[in-house]
Amino acid sequence: MEEAKRRPRGVLDLEAQFAFFRSQHRHPVNAAAHALLAGPILFGNLLILYFLPLPSPLDPALALSLAYAAAYLAVDRRAGALAALLLLGAWAASRALAARLGFALAWKVVLATELFCWTWQFLGHGLFEKKGPTVSELPAVFLMEPFLILLQVNF
Repeated sequence: MEEAKRRPRGVLDLEAQFAFFRSQHRHPVNAAAHALLAGPILFGNLLILYFLPLPSPLDPALALSLAYAAAYLAVDRRAGALAALLLLGAWAASRALAARLGFALAWKVVLATELFCWTWQFLGHGLFEKKGPTVSELPAVFLMEPFLILLQVNF
């Protein structure tokens, strides 16, 4: 596993990303926390993006969902297709929920969700892995972690 930490890897290098992900989430409680809480973090991001005041045809949540889907399809067609369907479903659900809640309530729901989920993500690393998360890897983590969790849980 030490090799996985040192080996340079591209963001879309699935094998290297998965090895690094597993090396950072060895404890079952931390792994479970990430598996359960990465989805709500992404959903909260989609939900709050609904309220960005952009011109009508622009939908940043859809753009984010499509960018994630494209990256996942580039990494693995079969699992990427499943992830793309889940992302588009999450986008549609986030739009419906945002329209129903309105901004006055939605931002509170998103804030509470993000605080809860991120707190447990960091606690999982600190309490169970005995080390902090690798913050230098955040761009890759934000993109790849939901997909790696999908692979870990389903395949």
